[in-house]
Amino acid sequence: MIAILTAVYLLTAAIGYIVIIATYNPQSRYKKGMLFAVTLPEHAAEDERIRDIRTGFRKRFVRYQLATLALFVPVAALHAWPAYQTIYYLLWMCSYFVISVFPFRRAFRETLALKRENDWFVGEKRVVHSDLRVAQLKNKRSAPLWLFAVPLAISAGLAMWTVRDDNTYLGIGIAGITVTVTFLFISLAMRRAKAKVYSMNSEANLSLNQARRRAWSYLWVVMAIVENVHFALIYLAATREQADAFGAWVALTIAFTAIPLGSILYVHRKINFLEQELLELDDKVVYTDDDEYWANGFTYHNPNDKSLLVPKRIGIGETINTGTLAGKVIMGGLLALMAAVIVGVSFLLIRSELTSPTLTLSQDSTVSIDYPMYSYDFSLSDIEELTLVDDIPSGTKLNGEATGTHARGHFRLKGLGKTRLYVFKKNPPYIRIKLDDVYIFYNDKDPVLTTELFEQLKERTSQE
Repeated sequence: MIAILTAVYLLTAAIGYIVIIATYNPQSRYKKGMLFAVTLPEHAAEDERIRDIRTGFRKRFVRYQLATLALFVPVAALHAWPAYQTIYYLLWMCSYFVISVFPFRRAFRETLALKRENDWFVGEKRVVHSDLRVAQLKNKRSAPLWLFAVPLAISAGLAMWTVRDDNTYLGIGIAGITVTVTFLFISLAMRRAKAKVYSMNSEANLSLNQARRRAWSYLWVVMAIVENVHFALIYLAATREQADAFGAWVALTIAFTAIPLGSILYVHRKINFLEQELLELDDKVVYTDDDEYWANGFTYHNPNDKSLLVPKRIGIGETINTGTLAGKVIMGGLLALMAAVIVGVSFLLIRSELTSPTLTLSQDSTVSIDYPMYSYDFSLSDIEELTLVDDIPSGTKLNGEATGTHARGHFRLKGLGKTRLYVFKKNPPYIRIKLDDVYIFYNDKDPVLTTELFEQLKERTSQE
């Protein structure tokens, strides 16, 4: 389990590096009239001072990447302490994405300052172009919203399936519904977004806007379906009682992460190619200089633009317009959610490291196992079988904690089914308790105390 967790962190960190390098490194090349997300005329890109900014950016970017790579080393070093490893990894990942922005942000500001100093403006400033015909027909070829009924039906069916079989997995069905609603919301926001004016030629504007919206809208529907299939397969893998269920879950996650990412990249490249192909033949291309609305080059804040989502200047897809009320609420909510997740997960992990389950037997024959979030009470008369064993069958975690040293919470074990574990791993013996609908495994860190507790339970059970 320890090796798998470390491997997962190494893999996700590698993906993070690939995304950051693929996103920011190309910004030092002049493309589509932009350099470091700043619109510039072609001759300005060859200015000696601009070349110095580009060189400085490349050097700083490499230094920052190497520095964050060095800071990643403790993640591997902490493999024996999964809780602290996870906390450090979460903090490292957040810091990495923030730190990686610094070289680009500096290059953006230096380029923008030089542009203003030399009046290197492209097109018209503070002018909002609109094409009435395109505004009316922009969504004509988009995917109809009723298509989202398909993934919604899949996710609702999955939720009902989990409730019928075992409501422990209800979260998987809810996750499917949440993902579907999220993609539906993104599709609605894109439909409401202002049409982009590429040219004074209305036909070119209409063709590009419809093609762009058609491609992205169908992609969101397909991704909603794919991710719900993903959740259904995870559910099937989790309910299997084979030891390789975790491996199946990892394989499914990797596959169904690669498919959406590959699809997004394909649609992005397809749209870019179409724009380049059409506009190269158009002599009426419209240029608008709106750099002042792009704070740091990647966040868009324009109160005069009512669009919630606008195309990114760097990277792929859309970004939120924080100049709108909805944009402020969404951005604030995302930041608050991220902070809450990091703080909450850190608190739970530290608590799990410092707290151990305790089993007590009261005078009224009630057995109580106390442990945060996974406490459980039952009567001695409910015990159908009480044994002391040296091994625990393999299985799958449903809801709980599983580290290299302990396992606590809800599990499904091979040959036993639903099980609650409160054990220190590789530290036999274990008290195995069979109830009507669940098994319980418990042990103390001290094997002698585990044996003594078993004898107490056995004696009291025989008196019932």
